[in-house]
Amino acid sequence: MTRIPRMGCDELRQDESTIASRTITVIAEDQIYSMDVYDSTGHRRPDGELEAELHAIIADVTERRALGELDPAVTVLTAGHRDRWSVAYEQLEKQPSNHATLMAIQHSLFAVSLDTTFSDPPGSINAHQRNMKCHGTQPGHNRWYDKCVSYVFDRNGTAGYLGEHSPCDALIPAFMIEYVAKNVAPENIGVSSLNLAAPTSLAHVRRLRFTNVGASVLQLIAEAEKEVEQTARSSDSRQIRFENYGSDWIKRAAKVGPDAFAQLAMQLTYYRIHGTFAAVYETASTRQFVHGRTETVRSLSAESADFMRTMCDPSSSSRDKYEALVRAANKHQILLRDASSGNGVDRHLLGLRMAYHRLQPLPSEAPLSAAEKTAIEEFFNDPILAKSTTFQLSTSGLFPAYYLSHTGFGSVVAERGYGINYIIEPKRIKFGTEGKTFEVGKGTDVERFEMTLRQVLAELKAICEHTVTTDTLAAAAASTQPKKIVVRFKSIGNAPILKKAVYKISSAQRFQALIMFLRKELGYKPSDPLFVYVNSAFSPAPDETVYNLVRCFGLDNQLTINYATTPAWG
Repeated sequence: MTRIPRMGCDELRQDESTIASRTITVIAEDQIYSMDVYDSTGHRRPDGELEAELHAIIADVTERRALGELDPAVTVLTAGHRDRWSVAYEQLEKQPSNHATLMAIQHSLFAVSLDTTFSDPPGSINAHQRNMKCHGTQPGHNRWYDKCVSYVFDRNGTAGYLGEHSPCDALIPAFMIEYVAKNVAPENIGVSSLNLAAPTSLAHVRRLRFTNVGASVLQLIAEAEKEVEQTARSSDSRQIRFENYGSDWIKRAAKVGPDAFAQLAMQLTYYRIHGTFAAVYETASTRQFVHGRTETVRSLSAESADFMRTMCDPSSSSRDKYEALVRAANKHQILLRDASSGNGVDRHLLGLRMAYHRLQPLPSEAPLSAAEKTAIEEFFNDPILAKSTTFQLSTSGLFPAYYLSHTGFGSVVAERGYGINYIIEPKRIKFGTEGKTFEVGKGTDVERFEMTLRQVLAELKAICEHTVTTDTLAAAAASTQPKKIVVRFKSIGNAPILKKAVYKISSAQRFQALIMFLRKELGYKPSDPLFVYVNSAFSPAPDETVYNLVRCFGLDNQLTINYATTPAWG
């Protein structure tokens, strides 16, 4: 799938030729090539042959650079303002050979960028992320940002992935990349009989050229270069790897959901830096519905605001702070569950806004009156609505991805705004953070955010461990623990529905026993895929007791267990 620039609104294009494509687009020094990756019988060509042809492409670019035969850097237009690119695109596609180049790119499976640069300083994860995003030394060059999938390799062989977000959400390519990184071993890579040291054949490679590029398009390229360079200079990306603990400790010691814990830590970090609450966007998956994608979790709540005030109040005890954490985390679980169940508000508001602006009344309907139009305009222009959707914290969590070294996306608000993708693993938490530079962002400070977040996470650990001791938990359990807990099983996606969905289960049972019980009721073998979650949010540790789960995450002494045949939540 490819994004096509159009004035005012782009177009996503995918057709039969794209689905049946056998080529990829390879970009080196802004020069573009089409390379066959499948042979005429539909079989993937050997890895060694593909590698040899990538070497041959680099050699061809090197030779053409020496001869002064490089084509203009049309690639950089894909990184700039879309309307500018649409003007240039319209001019380029009028010329037959340039139109053929655009179609070849559009019909390819994905793009591969072979960079001649490398992350500087070498080994720096922050430099690597910046290089993957925008080609660090020449921002916007050597990429075709319109492709849904782009792989980037720097001169040292470090790899990265760029996703065009419109066709799908980050969860899908993340699963793919994690699977590939985990399962493709060196011994499975084929060796070709071709001489990789001196590649001579480009039999399966075709150079895609932009020729007779007019002065007006060259001017648009120059404008795009200036814009993208300024954008890159205004962006600050940092990877935060917190190695002290992860979801195992959060569930065992803090006794709250890992996602809620991470969200509250980020909110508190923002509050301590800027002295105010941030409107927070968090992605909720609605994949349990046909064609479901996402809904917004408005993670800032009255309970989370109380938690932040309590944490910053010198007179608050550790128990005060811990109890405020638990209340806020429980509220977050409810918000996350509601959003994942289709009961959020933002997608509905978007639909209403789009309907108002784009749909005409049906023949049987009367047109909107002036008073009705005024009321609708006043609602959508309400300053409180505008402020509540100015998400200074734009966040999204992924499943525990051990092989993804770092992830990230851009902030959506320049002034004191942060874009944060986070991954909660059992033993650590990874945050991919982006913000505008201090001058541009009028207060955004990604370096300070990292320092403060680390302090907050360490402080929360100390508070939880001071408050939630083994003795106090045992005493509380002995005095209040009921013998039976009501558990409600709910299927997700194509998972079979139980004939009986509600059971009473011993509160002393471990979560692992509950999973085994569910497998038995479903008739599933141990090898059959089954993913089990609490409250449409997270999967507890196998040794966690049912009582602790219902105490922390249950409602009215009931525990909701969701199950699916494919991963649905982190």
